[in-house]
Amino acid sequence: MGGPVEKLNPRKPSAITQKRHGETDGRWGKEVEISEITLDEVRRDAVSFGLATEVEYQMNAGKEASIFRAQWKGHPIILKVYRLWQTAQAVKKKGFFAPGKMQVLAAKEYDLLMACFKAGMSVPTPIGRVGTMLSMRYIGNDRPAPQLRNVHLEDPELVLYQILDQYLLMYATVHYVHGDLSAYNILWWENRPWIIDVPQAYEAGPWCEMDQVVSLLRRDIGNVLSYFKRYGIKRDPDEIVDVFLSEYVPENMRNYDEQVSVLPRGVTLE
Repeated sequence: MGGPVEKLNPRKPSAITQKRHGETDGRWGKEVEISEITLDEVRRDAVSFGLATEVEYQMNAGKEASIFRAQWKGHPIILKVYRLWQTAQAVKKKGFFAPGKMQVLAAKEYDLLMACFKAGMSVPTPIGRVGTMLSMRYIGNDRPAPQLRNVHLEDPELVLYQILDQYLLMYATVHYVHGDLSAYNILWWENRPWIIDVPQAYEAGPWCEMDQVVSLLRRDIGNVLSYFKRYGIKRDPDEIVDVFLSEYVPENMRNYDEQVSVLPRGVTLE
């Protein structure tokens, strides 16, 4: 099961970009009213570009992308389509062309999912990407796997450690913080948690802002711990953040690490 992968190449617009560009007469996205993409359009483009052999129906739609259940030669897959037209988020970024932003997000999500998968994380395995569309493994059977928030766990403490172990892989091995981790972005399938929705992730690399890394880690871990309070499980999020930072900090950020360690708990550098 697979399909072609088109890496982002700013010198050569994708076929989809050229197609949409023609539809807007070459004008910027913020100057053009473009209607929502239809199922027929998604089906036509996905099949044409080899990302799916069939697109069945739209499962849901977020702020910047729509999710479809599709098939690749009889196997269920997920097709995620970032919108090429203007969004509320794109409008806020003055001078930022929505189509370009959507391609960047699709490319980032594909690459990050692949890195997480190779690191051993339970994530939807990426299959292929063309322009603003990417396909990935479908988690579930006839129905999609439920979000963690809708599940009653038999051994919640074990699941909490599984989630933290998965997230530590993402941070210490892949060098990204999720940025929006919660019981909404964790699926429960085959007795284990699956982390999804990574396009907003922030890279914890040599050019990062460590105060933002620590802030995002603390928020993500706090969100996860909030869910487990229903089971009477309480953990100190700052202690967990300390464990993460003890496993990895970019080499050139070591001085910052020492600075963080003397700050009062719950305080971050602005």
